[in-house]
Amino acid sequence: MEEVFVYCTTCKNKVKAIILTKHPKDPNSPKREGMVRILQHNVGFRKNCDNTSQIKALIESDTKDDKGVLN
Repeated sequence: MEEVFVYCTTCKNKVKAIILTKHPKDPNSPKREGMVRILQHNVGFRKNCDNTSQIKALIESDTKDDKGVLN
């Protein structure tokens, strides 16, 4: 299973996500999108975020932001 980092839509933290599907790559762009499932993650001391939804996200890109998430 391939994993990427995305931002959680609920708590806005950087989290791991599993790649479910890859959409066709646009020939004019170095980026590729796909569907990912957010893994359950911690948001603080003994608190978990229950958001494990599927979202559309970048799964391949040449650039990353300062937290290591593809953009």
